[in-house]
Amino acid sequence: MQQPFDEIKQYSKTVCEQIRWKKAHNIIAEEIENHLCDQRDAYISQGEDEKSATQKAILQMGDAVSIGMELDKIHKPKPQWAMITLTAMLMLIGMLSNYFIDSSEYSLARFSLAPYIIALTVFLICYLLDFSILGKYAKHCYFITLVISFIGLLFSNPINGGAWFLVGRSSVSLSYLSLIFPLAYSLLIYALRHRRYKGIILCGIGYIPFAIILLLVPSFTGFALFTISALVVLCMSIVKGWFGIDKKRGLLLVFIPAFIAVIAAIIYIIQSPHSLNRLSAAVSPYSDRNGSGYIYCLVRDLLANSKFVGKGTAPAQFGSNVPIIPASGTDYILTALTYNFGWIAFIGISVVIIAFSIFGLYYVTKQKSVLGTIVSSSIMLTFVLQAVIYIISNLGYGILSALSLPLISYGKAALIINSALIGFMLSVFRTGDILKDGIKSPIKSNPIFSYEDGKLIINFKGN
Repeated sequence: MQQPFDEIKQYSKTVCEQIRWKKAHNIIAEEIENHLCDQRDAYISQGEDEKSATQKAILQMGDAVSIGMELDKIHKPKPQWAMITLTAMLMLIGMLSNYFIDSSEYSLARFSLAPYIIALTVFLICYLLDFSILGKYAKHCYFITLVISFIGLLFSNPINGGAWFLVGRSSVSLSYLSLIFPLAYSLLIYALRHRRYKGIILCGIGYIPFAIILLLVPSFTGFALFTISALVVLCMSIVKGWFGIDKKRGLLLVFIPAFIAVIAAIIYIIQSPHSLNRLSAAVSPYSDRNGSGYIYCLVRDLLANSKFVGKGTAPAQFGSNVPIIPASGTDYILTALTYNFGWIAFIGISVVIIAFSIFGLYYVTKQKSVLGTIVSSSIMLTFVLQAVIYIISNLGYGILSALSLPLISYGKAALIINSALIGFMLSVFRTGDILKDGIKSPIKSNPIFSYEDGKLIINFKGN
C-alpha cells in the first residue's frame, strides 16, 4: 500500500484531535488512513489521478470534525467500577480480618497498614500502566522471571520444609512464585503463537523450568496451581486457532508437558514422606487425630461448632478451652473468622469472591485481542485457583495446603503480588477494546455509522 498523502494524514489528525482518549488515536488514525488509501486506490484504478482520487476519498469519508466528535462519545476507557469495588472490598475485608486476628490474645503484633498502602499503590500503578507493554516484551518477561526465580532459589533458606528468601527481618516464601509463573508463561505462549507446532513444543519446554523450581521449593500447591493454569491457557490458545495448526493435533501435543507434570508430581509424592503423610491425613484425619490429622480434625470440629451468627461453642473434646488455631492469619483465616463471627462471615466473603470471579471471567470472554485474553485469563485463573484451594483447605479437606486467599489472608508478598496481578487484569478490562493484534484494511466503500450495544460502529459496505 502506498504512503498516504499529507491530506490523508491531516484528515486522520483532525479526526483524532476531537477524541480525548489519546491512547486510541493511533489505532483510529490507522483505520481511517487504511480506508482512505484503499478508496483512493479504487479511484486511481478507475482512471483518476492520485491527487484527485485522494480528494474524492476524503470527501466521501465525510467531515473530519463530525466523525471525530462521534468517535469521542464512544472511545474512552472503561473503568469497570464493579470490579474495582469488589477489589476494594476484598482488600478491606483482609485489613479488618488481620486487625481482628492481631488484636486477639494470641497476637504476634504484626498488623500494619504499610503493606496495604504499598499494595494499593502497586495496584494503581499496574491499573494505570499500559498493559500492552507486556506483549512488547513477552519473552523478556518470561526469562527475567525465570532468572530471578533461580537466583531466589539459589540464595533461599530452608524453613519449615519450604524455601524462604530473607531480606533483613522480612522473609518471603518462594511458593508465592507460583502466583507470577502463570502470567509469565502465558506471555511466552503469546510470543510463540505464530510458530505453529514448533511453538507448542517450545511452550512445553518453557513449562519445565518453572515446574522444577516449584518442586524444589517445594510447593506442591504452587506446582498444581501453575500446571493447571498453564494447561488451560495453552489449550485455549490452540482451540482459538492462535497457533494456526490443526486443533486436534495441537491438543494432543499439549499432553506431552501435561504427562511430564503428572509423572513429576507422582515422583514428588512418592519421594516425599511429608507429602504422603499429608495425603493420608487429609483423606482420613481422625485415624491420627493427635498427629498428622490434628489440624484437619481441629478445623472440622470448630466449623461443626460454629453458629450462623456469633462466636461458636467449644468442641466437647476440648472442654471449655478453645485451642489456638494454627496459622489463623495465614492458612486458616477463613476458619478463624467463621468460628468467631459465624457462618455469615464465611458466606459473605465467599459471595464477594464468587462475584469477583464471575465478573472477571465474563470480562475475559469479552476481550478482542490475543494479548488481552491471554493476560486476563492467566490472572483470573490464578485468582480462582487460589481461592478454591484455600476455601477447601479451610473446610478441613486440604489435600493441597492453602497458599493465599487473595487480598485477605496475611502475607505481605502475596498481598502485593495479587494486587499487581489484579491491577494488570483491570487495566486489560479498562483499555483492551482498542488493542488489536493485527489490523485489516476495510473493504473499499462508503462508511456507514451505526450503533451496536451503545457503541458507535463504522461499517463499510461489503465488510
